[in-house]
Amino acid sequence: MKIDFTHSEPDNSRLILIFTGWSTGPETGTGISLPGWDTAVVHDYSDMTLDISFLDRYYTVYLFAWSLGVFAASRTLPSQRVTAAFAINGTTDPVDDSFGIPAAIFDGTAGGLTVRNLTKFRMRMMRDRAAYDNASHMFSPAAESEIAGLSRQLATIRQAHRDACGSSDTAYDGGLPWTRAYISSHDRIFPPENQKNAWQRDPDVETILLDEAHWVDIGRIARSVISDPSKVSRQFTKASGSYDTHAIAQYSAAMKLAGLLEAGHPRRHGKILEIGCGTGLFTREYAPLLEPSEATFVDITETGPFRIAPREEYVVEDAERWICRQTAQWDVILSASAIQWFADIPRFLAECHRRLAPGGVLAISTFVPGNMEELDELRPSPLIYPKATQLREWMGRHFTDVQVVEDSIRVEFKSAREVLMHLKHTGVAGSAPSGSLQMSDMSHLRSLTYRPVYVIGKKSRSI
Repeated sequence: MKIDFTHSEPDNSRLILIFTGWSTGPETGTGISLPGWDTAVVHDYSDMTLDISFLDRYYTVYLFAWSLGVFAASRTLPSQRVTAAFAINGTTDPVDDSFGIPAAIFDGTAGGLTVRNLTKFRMRMMRDRAAYDNASHMFSPAAESEIAGLSRQLATIRQAHRDACGSSDTAYDGGLPWTRAYISSHDRIFPPENQKNAWQRDPDVETILLDEAHWVDIGRIARSVISDPSKVSRQFTKASGSYDTHAIAQYSAAMKLAGLLEAGHPRRHGKILEIGCGTGLFTREYAPLLEPSEATFVDITETGPFRIAPREEYVVEDAERWICRQTAQWDVILSASAIQWFADIPRFLAECHRRLAPGGVLAISTFVPGNMEELDELRPSPLIYPKATQLREWMGRHFTDVQVVEDSIRVEFKSAREVLMHLKHTGVAGSAPSGSLQMSDMSHLRSLTYRPVYVIGKKSRSI
């Protein structure tokens, strides 16, 4: 395999890693550039080996594997180095009559490859001729000189799959913890039904159906699952004047989290850190309980002043990156309805533990899968929420006396217009791009279901 970086900056510690499909190269990563993230493309499956030492400089790795790249990634990458893995129109069984490309078609393509057949294959990846022409930058002109090499790549993948499955062509489940699988209904390379069959074997993998062909804009998917802090900041800044009035579910969650915090007996008159404080909805709930002597507030937009402590500090920055640079310690770290935007929640929890004083308390709320599920059909790719079981496991690595409490808050509206206004005035439309949620598409909606989860943990005093 080969790897090419299509975007790289010296200070970036996050990586968008693309395992592209057969007969494509680093061009699939062109134009994929997000703040704080490098982008690299793995291609050319002439052999199934890859020096993965390049991963050492990254704390957070998001994998986007397309087509035969799904199998290649599953055979190459260690699960502990991948933060989130997304499969796009591929499976861990590249050659399989039930779970991948039917064997006769795969072998026929490999054995009868010509320049003409390669061009036809590339066209079949696309929805139509116009889509093929628009994506022509991904392909070098089909040439006789590349046919033998491309045939060998298919043979290498075929043999690697046999080796993975043993002597028979039984199913191979791979070793990566796949987060989500995207399946295109018009895929003429990997049959959609076979993809569904493959991913149904793993109940932890969420499947998203796309009205697309085999080729999908990988950059669009990456931008839909990785939050851009500048975009989120603009979204909430715009909604700040109306947030408190319309944030019914968030206010209920703030009160519930404050109640659980009190039961955890946090230190009073100590130093507190609140992340994602916003308009102070949660701040006003815990202030009488903690009466802090010092308070640090970190948000991606300007906030405060809240005047809950004699000494206050306000930081406008991406808190997920900011906390990794800190050396101070706090007695209580708090965050309400914010960390669902973070790229690497396990690392954030570890950093919180590092920055808590012995005996300190972490109290956060976020959301679990199913949050605002009424909107999922209208969003190109719903925001990824951690499961309660995952939060418990991540917290258990560092904290004692861990509590994870799930909740459900249903907000009723009189009309679809009220739903749309609620989303606009709270800035919580998730991954939906600006302007994509239209009232005509939401005419049937009269309610939204929020699914908050509250997480409390203590740092051992013996540390």
